[in-house]
Amino acid sequence: MKLLSLLMVLLVCVNGMAADFDPQAVFGYSPGHDVDAALKRGAKMKKKVVLFTYDPKNEPAFPGLDIKYFMDQEETRKLVKDNFIVVVLTRGHKDLERYPSPGAKEKAYYAVINPDGKTVKSGMAAMNGDGGLKTVKEWVAMP
Repeated sequence: MKLLSLLMVLLVCVNGMAADFDPQAVFGYSPGHDVDAALKRGAKMKKKVVLFTYDPKNEPAFPGLDIKYFMDQEETRKLVKDNFIVVVLTRGHKDLERYPSPGAKEKAYYAVINPDGKTVKSGMAAMNGDGGLKTVKEWVAMP
């Protein structure tokens, strides 16, 4: 009976982790899916664009988990919302040709983009909440 209970708990945990990535739950609002539209909006609002991307096929346990951990802290979410226009794309999107991964293509990454479309910083999104907050504070401090 204990073994059956343990198996049921494990099954529920694995199924819970296999859920689709929900950007709205991670960011607290629905991010964009069009870099050009975000750049236009960023130019009007005098904000940079931050692009997050992940591969839903190569992260079968939980697509976007790296982004979720990166954005884990409330302060991180507030800084991103207040200072950037957010776009989330999946691997293979045509806009990613302009903003290639700085590391392994199958891993989640970010690119901070000026309103003119030039990348000013990019990196891998695989970090915990403390690392995400530190990174976002660095973004905010950039000229």
